[in-house]
Amino acid sequence: MDTDNTQTFFARNKATIAIVGCMVLVTLLSVAFFLKQSLRLDEAQSLWQTSHSLAKMYNIIGQDVHVPLYHTILHYWQVFFGSRVPVARLLSLVFFILSIPALFRLTKLLYGEEAAIFAILLFSISPFMNWYGNEIRMYSLFTLMVILNLYYFIRIYKERDTPEQQGSAWVWYGVTALLGIYSHYFFFFALTSEVVLFLSHRSLFPSYALKRFLVIASIMIISFLPWIWYVMHLGTISNSSPLLQAPNSVNIFNTFSQFLFGFQIDYVNTILVSLWPVTVLLGFLALRTKRKLTVDTAFIIICFIAPNVCAFVVSSFVRPLYLSRYLILTLPPLYMLLSALAVSYPQNIKRIFMGVLIAVMLGTLTAEIVSSQTPVKENYKQVTDYLEATASPQDVVLVSAPFTVYPIDYYYNGPVAIYTLPVWDRSSYGAIPPFDAATLPEQVKKLTKNSRNVWVILSYDQGYEDIIHSYFDNNYQQLLVKNFSSNLNLYEYKVRY
Repeated sequence: MDTDNTQTFFARNKATIAIVGCMVLVTLLSVAFFLKQSLRLDEAQSLWQTSHSLAKMYNIIGQDVHVPLYHTILHYWQVFFGSRVPVARLLSLVFFILSIPALFRLTKLLYGEEAAIFAILLFSISPFMNWYGNEIRMYSLFTLMVILNLYYFIRIYKERDTPEQQGSAWVWYGVTALLGIYSHYFFFFALTSEVVLFLSHRSLFPSYALKRFLVIASIMIISFLPWIWYVMHLGTISNSSPLLQAPNSVNIFNTFSQFLFGFQIDYVNTILVSLWPVTVLLGFLALRTKRKLTVDTAFIIICFIAPNVCAFVVSSFVRPLYLSRYLILTLPPLYMLLSALAVSYPQNIKRIFMGVLIAVMLGTLTAEIVSSQTPVKENYKQVTDYLEATASPQDVVLVSAPFTVYPIDYYYNGPVAIYTLPVWDRSSYGAIPPFDAATLPEQVKKLTKNSRNVWVILSYDQGYEDIIHSYFDNNYQQLLVKNFSSNLNLYEYKVRY
């Protein structure tokens, strides 16, 4: 009898158990692994930006490529809880955790409870989501706003015959849309997908929908115009961010691969490429088992594809901005599609599909955590620890690219002076001076004139890293080279005897 009662309890509370279990899982992963990692460049910039007064902070991010909602929340989070790296990362973890029940409700609304449980499981073991769900940046907040906005948008047309239920959906749709555009500029791509559905399937929505959407759009525009005016008033966006290249088809594949398998070394990525034929076969099988593509599924496909296409086009013809982390808004639709695909299979195939996908994602999550050469790991703390233990007051440290000085400054407490190449005074937060190979010898000579040895930290190649490296190799005696993580190298050179 007790066994029957237990089984009945789990059956009745399966959804709650799954949601709580996934929330506990991501919390344990965070505490055990992600909160302890070295501060990374982008995170150091967030901490530096939000350490100022609100007015100064808005001035700084207004010259960057972000909107102010996350930074404002992080500013006050640090006021109340402090600015230590694990504490600051907890804010992103909170948004990640809240996204789990939100994604469950969204997926259940379209595909039922079984698909919803599988979707949040994929979301919780996602190497990509775990990485950015524990980073001191706006991406988990952005993801949460996208999920909530999609949920209320879909409720608007699902509940068109019950106006009494629609009221709250319209209100929260407007609220999440407004918060969304202040969480990341790419949120406008999510709104674009919704516009496509509304214009192509007008009959799905109640007759008064156009009027209400126009009211919400007007409120959003009026609310966002002050920020746009402020950014334009400050001038052009500074070039203090890493140099991006125009995307190609490889970038699109890498984005899809990273959403499923995270950030892997080249050897693992090669194996993942070989799995594409299996993916294609499963897709064809799904087409055979599903006789008709529903409007809901077509919309979720649009939510996944449209932002990628828009970002690719803008990056190709206007300004390069195609980054997988900016496209995190398409990650929940991808997991929803995979979950809907899984539950459409016959029972035996469904179990195999789910089991293999879970096993591969868990394996790649483990590899991402364990490998010291995971491409996105940046062990600046180890660099500064080594310098504090090794470098003498007669030495000097040169950092390139210049914006990588943020995490170095955060950790370093030693006596050695730190400068950037090219030289940049970030206290004024102006644009980084362009690199000039002709003036490099003069800058190095000036910065090292009173030094015995020079330590050169090279990471984030901006097109001139090899020139700097070659200059030191050709003009000074190399004493040491040490790699701390992918593309993060420390060199020591003898300046004078």
